[in-house]
Amino acid sequence: MLRFGLLLSLLVIPLQLSPNDAIFPGNIANQYYLNKQRFLLEILHHLQEPLLHEQWIALGQRIVSDKTEYVFYTEQMEQFYQQLSSDRLLPKDVYYNPLQPEHYRETLGLFQFFYNTREWSTLRQNICWARVHANPGLFLHALMQTMLKRDDYRVLIMPKIYELLPAPYHSETVVREAGNFNYINWIRQQAMMGNQSHIQMVLPKKLLPMNLTGDLRTASKWSEAMSEVQILSLSEPKMPQGKLSHLIEDFGWLSYWYYLNMGVALQDNPSQAARIRDWCYWQLSQIVARYKLERYGQQMEYKRLPMQEQENSQLLTWQGQRYQLETRATRAQLTELLRKLELRVEAAISTQSFSLSNGTLIDLQKGHNWLLGLEQLFPYDLSQLQLPSAGQPQQLLELHTMLRQPRFYAYADRLLHAYRSYRSEFQPSYPQSVRPADISIEDILVEPLITFDEPVDVDLSNLLHARNFYYEKHFMWPHSLQSRRLRLQQQPFAITFQLVSNRTQSTILRTYLTTAGGAVNEEPFYQLDSFLTVLYKGNNTIRRESRDFLGSIGDHISFTELYHYVSLAEQEQYDFPLNITLPSCGFPRRLLLPRGGTGAPLAMRLLTIATPYNYKAKQGNELFCDFSKGVSSWDELPHGYPFERFVEQAELQGSHAYWKAVEIAHRDYKLA
Repeated sequence: MLRFGLLLSLLVIPLQLSPNDAIFPGNIANQYYLNKQRFLLEILHHLQEPLLHEQWIALGQRIVSDKTEYVFYTEQMEQFYQQLSSDRLLPKDVYYNPLQPEHYRETLGLFQFFYNTREWSTLRQNICWARVHANPGLFLHALMQTMLKRDDYRVLIMPKIYELLPAPYHSETVVREAGNFNYINWIRQQAMMGNQSHIQMVLPKKLLPMNLTGDLRTASKWSEAMSEVQILSLSEPKMPQGKLSHLIEDFGWLSYWYYLNMGVALQDNPSQAARIRDWCYWQLSQIVARYKLERYGQQMEYKRLPMQEQENSQLLTWQGQRYQLETRATRAQLTELLRKLELRVEAAISTQSFSLSNGTLIDLQKGHNWLLGLEQLFPYDLSQLQLPSAGQPQQLLELHTMLRQPRFYAYADRLLHAYRSYRSEFQPSYPQSVRPADISIEDILVEPLITFDEPVDVDLSNLLHARNFYYEKHFMWPHSLQSRRLRLQQQPFAITFQLVSNRTQSTILRTYLTTAGGAVNEEPFYQLDSFLTVLYKGNNTIRRESRDFLGSIGDHISFTELYHYVSLAEQEQYDFPLNITLPSCGFPRRLLLPRGGTGAPLAMRLLTIATPYNYKAKQGNELFCDFSKGVSSWDELPHGYPFERFVEQAELQGSHAYWKAVEIAHRDYKLA
């Protein structure tokens, strides 16, 4: 009974790792919280322009230099303050990229001036100072790190990165038209020309999709919160769409990579480094696998990703500079780095030894030496890459735009191949207990898998000129500019597992999506879900809804709506819930499936693997981009088991594994 009670207590872990879309009663924000939240939203408004808010300008004239106001006053803070005192900080108009060594060092200093503060008043003053005086990109990077990593401020909501900095996520045409918008001139044009403008007012007021977290767009308070806001919609010009644009230009897809890297950056937790490395390479492998499944569905080569060229998609940085795709210098640097890595891995395998950075030659077959080699061969913090060519705006080297580039996936594929080769050679074999002999997966039933293209409104308000938001020196938010576009979506579905167990026990079920056939180590395996469940002696039927899949999240409230809900709550006309938004490091649930077939359905397979639960689960907080306590795991198996290395086909056969042929169809969307 004690072990069963322990199991029940640990069953809360899946619920915490995969939050559902409900907003629970209680836990309502007070005025102290609301004041902080409003400050944060106002300070983040129009980052690409000078701050106009007089109250925050006045507060931001000096950074707090009193060392007693900080829990720690570090060497990096000393260096930052010396640079500030000698006027050597990065200029505000310089293109910022943390992959540049000097930018990274300065970011670390400012981050610690935020993170190490004792009181909110000190942090607020430092934020105001940095917003007024620091490079805007560096300021946002340091602030984002602070909000993700400090427990006491994580409850404050940061708008999504593609709403804070819309420019890298939209075409140059959209960015320029939004940036040049003048409300007074637009009113005159409407009166003279009627509805011929690319920008139209949305009447009746409505934003898509309607099914937000907590039903915030269908609640009666939405109309009240947005009563004084004019919603304007910018119709994007029709442009040729590539076969993969619905994935690699999706805001959720792009921002997922941004937040993963922001969560891992500036980590200082050596005791958790091994598990975080496993987790990061697993996440990278999942991104590549998901991309390959999309190529497979579009009948493109996917097993060996080509170094193909791509036409310029006409993107601007949010500083107004035009991105390059990838310079020759960057290509040469990355190619050389990968070549050297592959040679070092090959040498380690052939000699069974490795020379550490301090010159020590170690035998990789002894003890845990292979982990020392893994650590030095495969760093996981992208901000430490630091390429000299990163000083130029390039889509491939910018966290906002990396996943737009097919070359990114080709580079990553080579990296992952080297990673799996090394682990396959040196990683100890799994214990036999990994494969349960007293569990049998008898059948898997899958509800219809259907994808469709869904219209969505994306908040462009931060692209409008700041003059549209200040009247007689007072900040107001009278307009919201939205861009309506199509995105990939899927109908909710469920998977039902039918198992037989010889006894009452707990087990972990992992389900992967892959192609319709082929050699195991040549096919991508994308993990849809993993969860812990209890099996009773005899027949067991377990139903798993797609909305509960581990680590997946739904849609969130926009920057504009968030500000006006906070304003309504400050007037004590709305109970503002503290869980009104979703974890930043969650994967968009609507992208779990590749686009289905429009004529014949897309043929694929599911693989489900059962493993025993050994009561060694660990709960981290990585969905909120916080790696301070490590990452979550069901057991001591490597993240990505069994695909963190090359596997034999026989390992995926037996009563503990089940293959299921499935089909994915694509349907037209009908707007209600």
